[in-house]
Amino acid sequence: MQIYTQIKNEILNGTIGEGQILAGSRGLAGILGVSRNTVDGAYSQLMAEGYITPQKGVGYIVMKVPELTICRRKPVQNAIIPPVSDTKKEPSVVYDLTNGSQTSDLFPKRIWKRYTLECMDLLENEAKISSYQDKQGELYLREKLLAYLERIRGIHCDANQIIITCGIQQSLDYLCKLLYSANKTILMEEPGFNKAVAVFHNSNINIQTVPVDKNGIVVSKLPHTANVCAVYATPSHQFPTGATLSISRRYELLEWAQKNDVFIIEDDFDSEQRYYSKPIPSLQSIDKNNCVIYLGTFSKALSPSIRMGYMILPPLLLQNYLKKFEIYNSTVPLLNQYVIARLIETGEYDRHVRRLNHIFRKRLEQFSAELADVKGNVELSSNGTGQYFLLKFSHKVEQNELIKKALEHGVKVYSTMQFWQEKAACPPNTLFLGFSKIQLEDIPDCVKRLKAAWAEWL
Repeated sequence: MQIYTQIKNEILNGTIGEGQILAGSRGLAGILGVSRNTVDGAYSQLMAEGYITPQKGVGYIVMKVPELTICRRKPVQNAIIPPVSDTKKEPSVVYDLTNGSQTSDLFPKRIWKRYTLECMDLLENEAKISSYQDKQGELYLREKLLAYLERIRGIHCDANQIIITCGIQQSLDYLCKLLYSANKTILMEEPGFNKAVAVFHNSNINIQTVPVDKNGIVVSKLPHTANVCAVYATPSHQFPTGATLSISRRYELLEWAQKNDVFIIEDDFDSEQRYYSKPIPSLQSIDKNNCVIYLGTFSKALSPSIRMGYMILPPLLLQNYLKKFEIYNSTVPLLNQYVIARLIETGEYDRHVRRLNHIFRKRLEQFSAELADVKGNVELSSNGTGQYFLLKFSHKVEQNELIKKALEHGVKVYSTMQFWQEKAACPPNTLFLGFSKIQLEDIPDCVKRLKAAWAEWL
């Protein structure tokens, strides 16, 4: 490395010029007192990188190395400059009321470790651990997942219609490539899932919003135009309002999709987590015309870091997928696919979901109990599903003020503004609070801090 570096630097700074012949490896080795193999190794690396070339009967000749024009970057205008003095520190967060992550005790560590070891042995025996994967994901997982979805969500399809992905956003990214054509529009619920909006925007797909009320997306407001390719909806648990799409509207939506030759993207992100009744059957379960694209995820039940979801394509769209992504390979770790398949196969996944539902129900009820004495001034909105609720104030107040005051008392709460395309239509007195990252025993102190922060509105 020393010989290689020295010669390279001399070539770059012009000490050794173009066309100059380097000393023979035997002679240079004698001068330096090293093995000839050492010099040959240095010369081989220089030759591989294009600094020198061998010439028969002569030796190694130095190649021309073009000079690199030095271009100093101009300073970025309006660059964010960190403050010199730390005079005003950001308040520390004691409780983060997000629904984007969970408390670490909820992940099934023990069983995950056991099945990981089992599946590693299984994969090694099948020689799959060193092979490329099918673009649709491992058939073992797709078959186990299908049996589970048929039983829990009423899904009807074939295992070949299931594609394992790295989560909802990758599923949507695939769909954008399948559905995209010039001047086509996707209809979105208003308010709706902001991360889905980001995917559609990045794929240059137009978005048109449709209002939501207490019964879900208002089907009568859906446009009758020829430029719509799909409608994105969360019928079992509307995000973020929590509404469940009524059965009459479900049939209306399916009829509208059939008449207008439009696909429905059903995002079924957390419908397993229903605390006071059985899960609502999926929209796909009553679709007789193959117009529903079903999306699911393991992020809510297991962990967002698992990065695994799935989509079920109608037969027509599946053919387009197989053609368009013919030479793709799955990007989902094979070992994780096997572990989750094993969890489903043994019933451990069902037991885990039941455990989550028990824990999250207790947390939701604890928040409700702690806020009961101020229910005249705030309304907790939840239909007993998922890992969050909306908090609506009866007084006129701005979200930013509420968020700022809560943060001063160590609690991070979230704005609902992020879920609205038309920002002016967002109720300013409503907040988004998750309870997946807070322990049950911490909720009384958390609510106490919030009451102190919002005393003037309570």
